[in-house]
Amino acid sequence: MIALATASQKGGVGKTTLCINLAYSLARRGWKTLLVDTDPQGGVGLSLARSARSKAGFYDYLCGLERDAERLVLATRLPELEILPAGQYDNAARLGWPAQEVAFRLDDLLRAAERRGVDCLILDTAAGLNAMSESVVKACDYVILPQQSEPLAMRSVPHMLETLSRFRSEGARVKVAGILLTMVSQESQVSQKVAAELRALLPRDMIFDQNVPRLNSFLEASALGIPVALLKKNPPPEALLYDQIAAEIERRTGLIDEGEAPSHTHSGLLD
Repeated sequence: MIALATASQKGGVGKTTLCINLAYSLARRGWKTLLVDTDPQGGVGLSLARSARSKAGFYDYLCGLERDAERLVLATRLPELEILPAGQYDNAARLGWPAQEVAFRLDDLLRAAERRGVDCLILDTAAGLNAMSESVVKACDYVILPQQSEPLAMRSVPHMLETLSRFRSEGARVKVAGILLTMVSQESQVSQKVAAELRALLPRDMIFDQNVPRLNSFLEASALGIPVALLKKNPPPEALLYDQIAAEIERRTGLIDEGEAPSHTHSGLLD
């Protein structure tokens, strides 16, 4: 099993959209995937099902309101994809969670996922590396850095890489799976310039081959509570983009070797 987090210094870079669509693509490619929402705002649940906001989840488990993480996992119509919502953050925050317990509970969550036979554990985090997001990232094997294609990226990317280097010096095992350029606008020369400059500045293998464009279809899919692949009867071209990112994840994290295909069977979400 691999545990994969997303992290960014600011909000609005497309982290939750990435997590939802990447989890769907990995599941469709045959990997048993568990998507965990660690954002107190509950972005994953809010995007996929409004009812998820009322369910117990990650924060209930973290503060001890629920001891068995597996009881909190929600099934989807795609058998390979399950979701652990954020849960009732306000109730959990009133009880609190001892700082020294967070790492232990996160490790226990990873062990529970492994017992379920999960291949890919994807954890969506809150914007900014606050204490909780930092703990989540440190507990993972890999982290993806979604980076909006704007001038701020030229300053924030080095800072994020320095922070992750510090995590490793403190004993964390987390590695950078790659930087993913998001919200790249074909109509904006500034956006295109930033994307080109970042690719020229950083080692080639540090940046994903694919860019995520700025498209209304991502907002539309989120409003409907579905991955973009289910937006139309025939998946729009941007759905293929996430399949390509999923294939890169397979290679970058060692899920499969170059040229190898996953041996799992596939199931349709709407079958």
